Amino acid sequence: MKKVLLAALLSGFIYQSGFAKVSLPALFGNHMMLQQKVPVKLWGKADPGEKISINILKQNISTTAGKDGRWTAWLKPLSASKPISMTIKGSNLITINDILVGDVWVASGQSNMEWRVNQSNNYEAEAKKANYPQIRLFHVINSIADTALDFVRGKWEVCTPQNVGTYTGVGYFFIRDMYRHYKAPMGLIEADWGATNAEAWTSLKALQDDPKSHYILDRWNRQVQARPQVLEKYKTDFYAWKKNADELSAKGDSIPLPPRNGAGPGSKNAPGSIYNAVIAPMAGYTIKGIIWYQGEGNAYVGQAFPYRYMFATLITSWRQAWGQGNFPFIFVQLSSSKKEPYWPIMRESQADVLKLPNTGMAVSLDLGDSTNAHYKNKQDVGYRLHLAARHLAGEKLEYSGPVYQKMSVENSGIRLYFDHANGMKTSDGGALGGFTIAGEDGVFVPAKAQIDGKTIVVSNSAVSKPVAARYSYVGWPFYNLVNGDNLPASSFRTDNFETDGKMGKN
Repeated sequence: MKKVLLAALLSGFIYQSGFAKVSLPALFGNHMMLQQKVPVKLWGKADPGEKISINILKQNISTTAGKDGRWTAWLKPLSASKPISMTIKGSNLITINDILVGDVWVASGQSNMEWRVNQSNNYEAEAKKANYPQIRLFHVINSIADTALDFVRGKWEVCTPQNVGTYTGVGYFFIRDMYRHYKAPMGLIEADWGATNAEAWTSLKALQDDPKSHYILDRWNRQVQARPQVLEKYKTDFYAWKKNADELSAKGDSIPLPPRNGAGPGSKNAPGSIYNAVIAPMAGYTIKGIIWYQGEGNAYVGQAFPYRYMFATLITSWRQAWGQGNFPFIFVQLSSSKKEPYWPIMRESQADVLKLPNTGMAVSLDLGDSTNAHYKNKQDVGYRLHLAARHLAGEKLEYSGPVYQKMSVENSGIRLYFDHANGMKTSDGGALGGFTIAGEDGVFVPAKAQIDGKTIVVSNSAVSKPVAARYSYVGWPFYNLVNGDNLPASSFRTDNFETDGKMGKN
């Protein structure tokens, strides 16, 4: 880990003692986006005691670097209709050009957020239309560290048909739809990393302070203690793989993937490792809100259910780090997959976090790919995220599919009540499917389902005394319940028969 940290320090241009010039994080550079209508934080380094002056839009701000060389300044709320410049002067002069003032969003998570525009549906057609001078993109370069860093690496770019393909698909389609609706400048800071767990993105202190998240730290400590044995097994497995690979190569046959090294010190999934290198040095950059797509990395037995606690800790710790109160935090609920039995529990855990203020969720249950967790339809995901963002901004619009609220037993059936249920129907015009029902034995069987206004009645003649119902509560479910705005319902259950990730007999 020390070698990793040293590399991160060197490549990230971390401030060194004795700096003779004013310096800025990479987030402050040409083509940047500054958040509108709220005070904006600036920071950097200089010689201890050095006086710094900042000029932007007739604001003249003065500050002084502290004993450690760090300085901070605040701009009054900004508003501008055209590109502007900013100067920062100490012993040297820094000029930042082509700055826009608008809304700044952070797009973060793992591989489905990292999935590029050029990997999404209709890439060539989308790229041709991506000439948006008022959309600015910043891609944070991945890094890990065992202590909080000062800088992230990356640069702002103007969105063009030539560069849009390398950015997050979900993030781009979200910010594009926001731009189209508000017709105002939009900035997107992309910080994502495939195959990463939520604990790596969470402050280690926050995990330590939250007793409900200690299961993650306990699990990690066991992995660290087992690391020597894991390495020995890896060496044995690797040599066996190498011998087999050589033989297959000589025959011209395909070669299987090599064995994995396993988790341990230096892993990108160490608790707090990505937070230290990516989130901590970025927190404080004034933003509008965050969109998040992660969960696959934690959707396993013993993790999927308590994810609801850790995810809440992540959100709370990020809001505390930014110091902007409860800014919007909108996330994508996992889709569907034939290979992932614990995704229903994970989807439930994600929905549970909506208890936190100013949060929103985009359902993607209907967008999954039966053979690939990385489905290509990122346009609909971005669109649904933008609906949630507009809702949190106070707009009156439908932003969610039907949401289960409560149930009542009626004779030999169960009546299910929903919010966001205006115009409930099936997406394919066929019979409503995906529902199951269970009696006191807890065995779920397929149920007949009938829409009745804003409720749904489910039943099965073989279950005379029903106690629970579920909808699409399997990894790869049947789903066709939508509302009048064609927004899909999420999977749900009325029971709490399992809390450890076992799916029962549904």
